[in-house]
Amino acid sequence: MRQSRFENARSFANYSNLSGVSGVSSTYRRLLRREVVDLCLLIFVADVVVGIQIPVFPLYAVALGTSLGLLGLITAVRGLTWLLASVPIGMLSDRLDRKTLLTAGMLVYALAFVLYALAPAPGWIFLPRTLQAVAMVATFPLGIAYIGDVVEKRDRGAAIGVYTAAMGSGFAVGPLIGSWMGSVAGYPASFITGAMLALFGAAFAWRRLVRKKVLTEDGAIPARGMDVRALRALLREPAVVMACAANMAMTFSMSGAIFTYFPIYAVGVGISTVTVGSLFGWRAIASALGRIPTGPISNRLPAHWTLAAVLVGEAAIVMSLSRTQSVLVLTLLLIVEGLCFGVFLVSSQSAVVASAGEENRGAAIGMFWMAGSFGELFGLAGLGLVAQTMGVIVAFEVVSGLVLVAAAGVLAIGLLAQARTSRERAIGTWPAKS
Repeated sequence: MRQSRFENARSFANYSNLSGVSGVSSTYRRLLRREVVDLCLLIFVADVVVGIQIPVFPLYAVALGTSLGLLGLITAVRGLTWLLASVPIGMLSDRLDRKTLLTAGMLVYALAFVLYALAPAPGWIFLPRTLQAVAMVATFPLGIAYIGDVVEKRDRGAAIGVYTAAMGSGFAVGPLIGSWMGSVAGYPASFITGAMLALFGAAFAWRRLVRKKVLTEDGAIPARGMDVRALRALLREPAVVMACAANMAMTFSMSGAIFTYFPIYAVGVGISTVTVGSLFGWRAIASALGRIPTGPISNRLPAHWTLAAVLVGEAAIVMSLSRTQSVLVLTLLLIVEGLCFGVFLVSSQSAVVASAGEENRGAAIGMFWMAGSFGELFGLAGLGLVAQTMGVIVAFEVVSGLVLVAAAGVLAIGLLAQARTSRERAIGTWPAKS
């Protein structure tokens, strides 16, 4: 432990001599190293790849003869795959190492995009859609686990903030590339471009990322296969359950109210489709910009208070969106909602990483993503029934009410976790997470 502190102090002293970053806080100076910078570059490339197919996928599917009903089923494959694959892939990264899984994820992207480009009929799109969802699980959440492996606890919040900002930046670039390639050279060319970028990302990950073998607390290599005992331990960890509950509620609100029914409501009150798109653009910018400063703050504020406050704000915004027709007010509301989501994304994943040990960090992140997939599936299915039978306004009210209930639950679980930690510290059994 003394050697570790000395090495960290020496690293800090070296970075403090860099004149180019003299005005940056000590936290961010410590993050200007290979492990963090290379990961952010990789995840930027991964999100560019995902963004490439966003504007062209539905158009390409329809051009192949896909009906709107079948397109809905194909789209739902992503959420179902996340639900089934998140925990197993996370646990696999605990048994192997993050670098191997991140590299494999980029290779799976490449395979999926090649299959997209070669699809001769609508039925052939199901397989690449499934592979793309697997690749997303093997990259974005595992990047968070990788941060937990290579970044000190005091700097993890800031690192996650930078990481998620890199994700948002890639997602802003990808659609531009995809739409331009689709208009110039055709939809298959967009997917081939994505495949080539994915191959570059795989080579970059294999060459630049650090392989760190995951060990249990006693220094042994974790057992192979599905570790049911590790899953049960995570389910008994209040902080993990709290973050999963918050993710389920936030994803339910975003996939249901924000991304699905808000555009319908906005167009229904006379707002043009182009204006609706610009509203989401402002939201995305606010969300990306709010993630970096949130990182250091997330280490200083209790996660349960932060997440509960964000969910209360989300509920209030959802209710307010259905009560106004002013473009200016709607823009401000979506900007605030984007900031709330940025805070949520950093704080929730920081809480998961902090509460899990090195040997089960991947499984914890996988469980977090699986909870989000539950929220997405219910947001697209159960809420659709409400909107169909009782109207869009009622759907907004249902989302707002359920998110408020979730906020109360998150706060209660967080207070339980805080009490448990205080009790364990008092009796000297509180474990020090790596």
